[in-house]
Amino acid sequence: MKKQRLFLSLFFLFLVGKSSSQDFLITPPKLEFNGNQLLISYDVINKNQADLFYIWVEMEKKNGEPIRITALSGDVGEKIKGGKNKKITWVPEKDSIFLNEEVFVDVKAEKYLKSFKKGSMMLMSTAIPGLGQTKISKGKPWWLTGVAAYGALAVGYIEHKNYLKTYDSYKTEEDPLKRADLFAKTGKQMNISNALIISGAALWAANIFWVALTPNKYQPLQHIQVSLDQSTGPNKGATLLTLKLNF
Repeated sequence: MKKQRLFLSLFFLFLVGKSSSQDFLITPPKLEFNGNQLLISYDVINKNQADLFYIWVEMEKKNGEPIRITALSGDVGEKIKGGKNKKITWVPEKDSIFLNEEVFVDVKAEKYLKSFKKGSMMLMSTAIPGLGQTKISKGKPWWLTGVAAYGALAVGYIEHKNYLKTYDSYKTEEDPLKRADLFAKTGKQMNISNALIISGAALWAANIFWVALTPNKYQPLQHIQVSLDQSTGPNKGATLLTLKLNF
């Protein structure tokens, strides 16, 4: 086969990050072609260095017909960190693509998002025990834990007030028999009050720790890897394409 002259004209669209907060973007890529492989350099600009991204490449002919590309390596695919000097390498020959037609290439990204914001869920469970778990579990009635915690604390507080009243009566009572009864009653009231308050507080704290220890998963990606079709060319089923590169 005769070597065909290679005129490169890769048209890249940069995609502003599609996320709920739109807090990242991909810079316009820099392109280098050495005759055998295409090197795509780009940056992911993002605020949180812990962010991860799904990066993919889409390619189509000038008439809009998609092209299947699989021979990609480098900073492409799942859970790519943000930052500078990201590189993708594409070897057209491995995809049976030879060059005689103009193509368009898009580099795109989607941010991995957690299923829930742990800090917000902990604050919810701090305000109302169980509310964070209810949000995490998509509506399961964990908020009933809050009812139990508030109830235990409320009854414990009431019982503590009763204990104080009984103790005041005990201090002023002069009859020894009545004093003995009042003393015994104060002990029971104090024990019940302490048990209820400690139980309510423990239930409250347990809910906060529960949320803190709940493993967080990523939400399903909105964009899955695109499966594209090749058109058949005259050379043993190869797709014949020309890459033109304009800077």
